Amino acid sequence: MKKFLSFISVVLFANMAFAQYSWTDAEVHTKDGKVFDGEAKLTMISQGINLSKEKLKYRTKSKKNKTKFQPTDIDYVIFTINYRERVNGERIVKTRTEKYIPVFLNNKQTRIGFVELMVDGNLQLVGRTVRVQNAGTWQPGVAGPSGLSAPVYMPGYMGSHNQVMILREGSKPQIFNQVSLTKSFRKRAMEYFEDCPVLKAKIEKKEFVKEDLQDIVNFYNSSCN
Repeated sequence: MKKFLSFISVVLFANMAFAQYSWTDAEVHTKDGKVFDGEAKLTMISQGINLSKEKLKYRTKSKKNKTKFQPTDIDYVIFTINYRERVNGERIVKTRTEKYIPVFLNNKQTRIGFVELMVDGNLQLVGRTVRVQNAGTWQPGVAGPSGLSAPVYMPGYMGSHNQVMILREGSKPQIFNQVSLTKSFRKRAMEYFEDCPVLKAKIEKKEFVKEDLQDIVNFYNSSCN
């Protein structure tokens, strides 16, 4: 199903986009089975910087005992985000959770970073936010005339990320939100999902379009295995 954002929703998602890059309520689950309940924040990496430098910072809610975790230390992190939304003319406080996992971002498994897990299964849809350069100024997730900014993709709450990727075991993550100079989203998606003829046909007929990326990955996980 196609997803359309109102202006208010765009503003809301923009305000929520970078919560994890400031101190946010979080449960940090480590590889050795420990759980840390407090506050955490991610290091926002600039595009092109070695992702091995990415870290997660943790502190207790008393703001003491700060700890830095490498991505290789982490199993997953659950961020709890409070935000305000206007409902029936009133602003009410709502809460949502986001799950972040560490993933290798190249075939050699030397670059690793944190991503939000948006769809889980044999294929995973994940998103991350990186700083991009715009006319000499570093701006997270903002496209501009300089040509150096990563295009912003805004279907559903994926608008909070400027890199949206599909993970397939044994393969390099594929970034699907950014514009290709040679192929449209439809052509790239048809090639990527070549192993699922029924899904490929739906994309070819435009029953699924780029705004439906979450639905596309869900369809693949439920119908193409």
